[in-house]
Amino acid sequence: MATPLDPKSLDPKSPDPKPDATAQPPPAAGWMPDAVFGFLDCEPQGQALAKALGVPYETVEVHYFPDSECKVRIKGRGRRPALYRPLHFPNAKLVEVILAASVLRQDGGKDIGLIAPYLPYMRQDMAFRPGEAVSQKIIGKLLATYCDRFIAVDPHLHRTSNLNDVFAGKPALALSGAAAMTAHLRARQVPSDVVLIGPDEESTPLVRAVAEPLALKWAVCTKERKGDRDVRIIVPTGAVANKKSVVIVDDVVSSGVTIITLARTLRDVGVRNMDVYTTHALFDEKTQDEFTKASIRRIVSCDGVPHPTNGMSIVDIIVGGLNASR
Repeated sequence: MATPLDPKSLDPKSPDPKPDATAQPPPAAGWMPDAVFGFLDCEPQGQALAKALGVPYETVEVHYFPDSECKVRIKGRGRRPALYRPLHFPNAKLVEVILAASVLRQDGGKDIGLIAPYLPYMRQDMAFRPGEAVSQKIIGKLLATYCDRFIAVDPHLHRTSNLNDVFAGKPALALSGAAAMTAHLRARQVPSDVVLIGPDEESTPLVRAVAEPLALKWAVCTKERKGDRDVRIIVPTGAVANKKSVVIVDDVVSSGVTIITLARTLRDVGVRNMDVYTTHALFDEKTQDEFTKASIRRIVSCDGVPHPTNGMSIVDIIVGGLNASR
């Protein structure tokens, strides 16, 4: 059985790791969508989910006016419809989802579920300075006005232990991309001496969940963040001593600063082969070039957010979560 390496390398004064999102209570038993409604930018994933569930799929039509105002049209119907939409770059998408949910409601939808593999506005779960909006609660309450239940994959929770609380107590299911990562690594026949590394304490539940089924050793680093693009990472050197290959595991890769900083630190202590596995890839092509310069060989992401690095499907994870809640 896999065991963490160098546990004393973690600063005992550091904040507690984020709650294990895989331990969230399931939605109310018995809910299963009778139709899936998706958007053009995630149509392959939405269609794959509908096929796996054995229900119809319908595309939500969105028309934009010259001033960027939008209108939506839905031709299909559902009594228990699921809206499928990853909400990265969220502002316009949130409006589209709210309009779509409203149409489904007026056309007979009684139990509307929002399946948002990537859930936005989770970072700001408290006011860190006077005058700041607590966006997690505000956006959660807004979505809860129009939808009845929610499913997300590796939502970026910090001090919120229960995803239901984000949506004013409405049923919500937080799933994990760990199983998809484990399956992909197993298919690649990753050597048994590879170490899985998490960039910070918050990555502990995900790294552990990926490593243990493979009997791989794992460790997490300590991260000091001074700004969005200014971080310092302390690597547990005992975990990577004499190791040529590591796999970095994280839930979200956006600016890439954390991963690049970690890769350079690992390279400085002798690691030469580095791969990255992530649930949500949000970075652009320029950042991809920086990863290459930092000696990262490959990045593999789940397809909850459509991205060139997609190599793992989350369909089985969502279907499994729905079945487990019945």
